[in-house]
Amino acid sequence: MASSLTAKVERRDPLGNIAMMILKNVLSTASPSDFKRSSTMKTFPRYPRLAHAHSPRIRRIGIAVAALVAAAGTAFACSDSGPSEPPDLSGTFFGPVTVVASGSGRAYVILDASGAPTNLGVALTASAMANLPNDAAEYVFALPSQAGSTPFKHAAINWAPQGHPPPMIYTVPHFDFHFYTITQAAREAILLGDSALAAKMARQPAGAYIPAGYVTGMSAAQMGMHWNDPTAPERHGEPFTATFIYGSYDGAFIFAEPMVTKAFLETKPATLVVPVKLPAQYATTGYHPTSYTVSYDATTKEYRVALSGLIRR
Repeated sequence: MASSLTAKVERRDPLGNIAMMILKNVLSTASPSDFKRSSTMKTFPRYPRLAHAHSPRIRRIGIAVAALVAAAGTAFACSDSGPSEPPDLSGTFFGPVTVVASGSGRAYVILDASGAPTNLGVALTASAMANLPNDAAEYVFALPSQAGSTPFKHAAINWAPQGHPPPMIYTVPHFDFHFYTITQAAREAILLGDSALAAKMARQPAGAYIPAGYVTGMSAAQMGMHWNDPTAPERHGEPFTATFIYGSYDGAFIFAEPMVTKAFLETKPATLVVPVKLPAQYATTGYHPTSYTVSYDATTKEYRVALSGLIRR
């Protein structure tokens, strides 16, 4: 009696097996008087013997077992479907807008599908190139919260309309794109003219933290000691268009800086990716750049300068 019913439902999960055992036991002990033809057969199209059950006990147990079998099937189907795909966390995320000349700018971070940052940069609208001041100016940018896994705390663009030393190399109108690993308040405390502060400015990081081949250059208030690459093309007679600077203060590196001329940006360059020289070790854990990128996005009409190729160190 039971075999013809249970053969119709194949169960491989423990819950289904228990249900089948209960059902076999109930049906094997039932008497013929417990079953009769009934108009309720349509209630159990897959279990006709349950539909014929006349005994209240048989009906109650049958209904419970049928529900248990159905639940077991649902559970098995869910467990058999495998793990779900992880969510896609990729995207470009922006910080608040800062006014720049006749335009504006925003810091941004690009995340991959796993949520790891790949680029950290500043995007300037095309109109930011118009009506720039005749004197040096600084524009500060808050980073988006999604940049939290990088060691950087804020960004600042320094506009240098006459350039800066060394002469005949960087004395052309350009932008210094500083990405700082210290807060703005800590940066503003970097001053010149005091012997104690001068000692902090001169104090160099340990050799393992110095990028390969880089040497000290000029010091600047609210920035730090600038380190440059003596093999950079502009230091060997080629025109300066873009280069990469590091900066330190009080024995630690505190900024990474792509430096780009206004004239080069106005050419609306296709994506330029330049590898940078790296240190053997990093004092702070996070996603650090292995290159910098300069580009113009014709769709959004934005100039973008970024630390790119971010890798966790």
